[in-house]
Amino acid sequence: MSKIIQKGIIASPGIKIGKAVVYYGDEVKVPKYIISENQLDAEIQRFEEAIERTKQEILEIQQKISNDNLNDIADIFSTHLMALEDPLFIDKARKRIRRELKNAEWVINDISIDLINTLAKIDDEYLRERIIDISDINKRIIGNLQKRKKVSMSDINEDAIIIAPDLTPSETATLNRKYVLAFVTAHGGKTSHTAIMARSMDIPAIVGVDEITSHVKTGDMLIVDAIHGKIIINPSDAEIEEYNGYKNDIIEIEHELAKITSLPSQTLDNIEIFLYGNLEMPVEMDIIKTHGAQGIGLFRSEFLFLEKGLPDEAVQYMQYKKVVEYFSPHPVTIRTLDYGGDKLSYFMKNYRELNPFLGCRSIRFSLKHTDIFRTQLRAILRSSAHGKVKIMYPMISTLDELLTAKEITYDVMHELDSQGIKYDKNVEMGIMIEVPSAVITADILAEHSDFFSIGTNDLVQYLLAVDRVNENVADLYNPLNIAVLRYLKTIASVSTATGTPVSICGEIAGDPKYTMLLLGLGYRELSMSTKNMYQVKRIIRSVTVEECEDFSRSLLSMKKTDEIEQTVDAMMKQKFPDIII
Repeated sequence: MSKIIQKGIIASPGIKIGKAVVYYGDEVKVPKYIISENQLDAEIQRFEEAIERTKQEILEIQQKISNDNLNDIADIFSTHLMALEDPLFIDKARKRIRRELKNAEWVINDISIDLINTLAKIDDEYLRERIIDISDINKRIIGNLQKRKKVSMSDINEDAIIIAPDLTPSETATLNRKYVLAFVTAHGGKTSHTAIMARSMDIPAIVGVDEITSHVKTGDMLIVDAIHGKIIINPSDAEIEEYNGYKNDIIEIEHELAKITSLPSQTLDNIEIFLYGNLEMPVEMDIIKTHGAQGIGLFRSEFLFLEKGLPDEAVQYMQYKKVVEYFSPHPVTIRTLDYGGDKLSYFMKNYRELNPFLGCRSIRFSLKHTDIFRTQLRAILRSSAHGKVKIMYPMISTLDELLTAKEITYDVMHELDSQGIKYDKNVEMGIMIEVPSAVITADILAEHSDFFSIGTNDLVQYLLAVDRVNENVADLYNPLNIAVLRYLKTIASVSTATGTPVSICGEIAGDPKYTMLLLGLGYRELSMSTKNMYQVKRIIRSVTVEECEDFSRSLLSMKKTDEIEQTVDAMMKQKFPDIII
């Protein structure tokens, strides 16, 4: 009898059927012993040689990726190399070996555990998911200290679905793409490097499936349904036949949907709807472009701030420039830093807040640390010389914040002028609307904003007073709550009245079930991940704005969330019964 598990996070969409290979990777055994003082020089030399061997391995992985035409994924391993070349890390390890007289494996593992424990306490999914990168580097260094022969994903030589506690970026990069059909892991999230690589390599993946290695053994037949987040263990013949049909349907649908990539994104009554991509890291540029995005509606700059210390202007400029040039002449909207001091390693030791979501974060942090803000603004403005750039300030809650942010931006512009540095003097400056106060004062903020972008993920959270990652109240987090719909209608009305362009860059923009609603409320710019971009575009090309407006009006007349949800689901089933959601 088959067993169905349905509680994972879809990292990369698709459906695959095949036999499981349970993979535990390199088991790291950390020897712990005290060395004598006359062994110190030899131990430090052993450590330094292991660092050099690890760097060489990572360079070889980068070369393999380049040979597979996945050049942008190499950026992930550049951060690994930077960590291995970090003089603070190297010096800290040397000093601890000398001071504590511990062997190198023991010291390296302790340093890694300290950093992992620090990240694990942070209430931020993206930063917590960097833990696997630290674990990856730690395992490689310890393996090279012991000169062990490594287990490699490239050794798999028959069709397999990989089941693992987790996969490091280097394990994912070296897997044999000819035979690995899909993978499922117990840990990880949609913004982990491994998830990003799975999407870039077009390998279906589900992550965050608790105790998956306890449910599956090597040789089990599996169906991985990374459309609905479902794993079927030892399916019946009927289930296999059913899913083979689904696979063929999906291939056919995607084939048909891919044909609309180059077609206009407009409704049946010829209203153009702009579709943009949300960019977590530059490695996602290719897949966003091939899905027909008309630029980047949200470039999250936070990935640059995750290393020890802060990125200088040159590092930031090169990353922004790469993205801006790649998408030119289409626009790239770069959001300034959206973290607080609790998220930055530079501030970790002495920066703690009891409630960081209501604390000094986003634009508040930038305005208190203007040196960091000015450096980022210089880099963003310089990148605007290479294409269409828009600057977006996050979590604006008052007019004073917006005016101060713009004043600093203008001051940086004058500084660049005095130095003869080129930039777009007409660069647009807009805000993210993420808190209720910004909705209520949208007409005032519009007087000083070139555009609005609605971050619905946080807006719903703040409006409904619901922590979306708290499982005890997560069921209350619903974008179809009538309060949310009324707020969205208010912002759209202010946008129309003031002539301020508005886009939506939260999760609902990329969910096909909300497309008709958003068009009916008045939204003409949607920014999303690539997962459902084809399907959103198909819906846009299949409806009229008039019918969407009628639909949204009917929803706004309702009071109960479940009634609204049932109406939306019924409409989707009626008009788009074969849509993949």
